[in-house]
Amino acid sequence: MQDSGHTPDWPGGAVVERVRSNGKRDFTTAFKAWIVEQAFVPGTSVAGLAMKHSINANQLRRWMTLHQRRIAQLPAVLPVTLATCTEADERAPAAPPAEVRSPVIEIELPGAVVRVPAGVDVQHLHLVLQALRS
Repeated sequence: MQDSGHTPDWPGGAVVERVRSNGKRDFTTAFKAWIVEQAFVPGTSVAGLAMKHSINANQLRRWMTLHQRRIAQLPAVLPVTLATCTEADERAPAAPPAEVRSPVIEIELPGAVVRVPAGVDVQHLHLVLQALRS
């Protein structure tokens, strides 16, 4: 098969860590991570990519599935912004000392703002955030 020039070449060093006595190859972690990343590029032929690098397309698809499962298990990182005190905030009258305000965390998600008061049940918050995420 002639290379069309659209399938990237592995830029790293070794591809195979070792070959077992039964002929099966153990690929380096760096190579597996790179080829899975390349397989997710839009327009990439998974079969063509696998063939160019002399691996079975089903093996590459398995690595892709494992990668997606690992990503799904990672906790989501939400952006955090810190508001600075403006002059208008400084001139605003202070709350009466008798009023006790509990700290509130605001989490902005696409289409929703979650306000988390102090003392919230962590498991309940986790369920709410997971529901919003899906």
